[in-house]
Formats: sequence, structure tokens, C-alpha cells
Amino acid sequence: MTGRKWRADEFCVDTSVLAPRLLGQYLIHETPQGLCSGLIVETEAYGGCYDGFADDGAHSFHGLTKRTAPMFHAGGISYVYLIYGMYCCFNVVAGPEGQGQAVLIRAVEPAEGTPLMVQRRKAKKVSKNLTNGPGKLCQALAITRDQNGLDLTGDELYLAHPLRQEPFSIVQTTRINIDYAERGKHFPWRFYIKDNPYVSKL
Repeated sequence: MTGRKWRADEFCVDTSVLAPRLLGQYLIHETPQGLCSGLIVETEAYGGCYDGFADDGAHSFHGLTKRTAPMFHAGGISYVYLIYGMYCCFNVVAGPEGQGQAVLIRAVEPAEGTPLMVQRRKAKKVSKNLTNGPGKLCQALAITRDQNGLDLTGDELYLAHPLRQEPFSIVQTTRINIDYAERGKHFPWRFYIKDNPYVSKL
């Protein structure tokens, strides 16, 4: 099902370039309870610039802080943060060191370890509701703040290419739930696989 792991250099491109490249790739988490994986079907780019303007929708917009430190690392590590005080969101850090860029993984299609994912989500069966959102996929894959700052080329939490890339079409649109960003809310930096049922919001 999965091919080789992503190399560190593959992450060191601008976030708006990396975000669509991550579609159709596998996100894998190996835990003591078992291995779970999902096919990435929706992403959003954060950080960097678009049309000459810095991304005011990114956590890194106001500079380096304890919270945003992983975003300023060279690409290829995780950035996991908490929203609403209860849900984790998983991001793939992008670009060269010091840039403050990351790709939010918004949705995955369950692949391996689905019984464990169903159990973690307290669901009754596999359905699109299992992983069709950033908080949901983190629950299903057991990604928490404990995984913040991990090397994504390691053996715990990592990305892998598919053995065979199935063809798909990419939809590009504006990002979700960032109305606070005066300019960034207009950046066309959300990408998803067309017609995939696990996309969070059409």
C-alpha cells in the first residue's frame, strides 16, 4: 500500500507548493496500540506570501514564539497545536529554516488500522465522519501535543508515498475559518481531492 518514506529535502519547499503535493500521500502513526494510517485528501497552506502579501492567517505572522517555534524549523517536522482547548490539529512544517511555514492536514481517508481508529473516535463504523476534519483525524490517529516537533522522517509519525499513485483532480480554493485574516482569508491556499467523500467541507 505504501512506498518509501518522504525524505527531509522533500519538505523544504514553500508551503503553497507542498500543500497540493501532500494530497494522495499517506500519513502514518505507529503507536503501542497499533499502526494507523490515512490517505491525505485535504490540506491548507500557512505562512509565506501570496501576491506580495504576508499570510496574516498563519500563526507565524506575529513572529517566533514558544508555540510557533516548530513552524520556524526547517521543513519535515510536525507542528501540533490545540484549538478550542480540546482538539489537536496536525501540520507538516514546510520550507527552509526561519520561514514560519506549515501545511495543515484537514482530512484523511482511513487506510490501515481502521478498527483502532473507530475505537478512538468512539464511532460505530468507518464513515466519512471518522476523519473528515483536522480534529477528527488527530483523534483517530492518536496525534496529540506529545507529537509536536517530531521528525516526520522517523519511525513514529511519518509520511509515505503510495506504491502506485492513483490519478485524481485537485480543487483549489480559499481556506476555511480564518475570517480574522484581513488578506489571508482571500489566499487560494486550500487544496483537496475532487469528489473524495472525506473532504471536510465542500
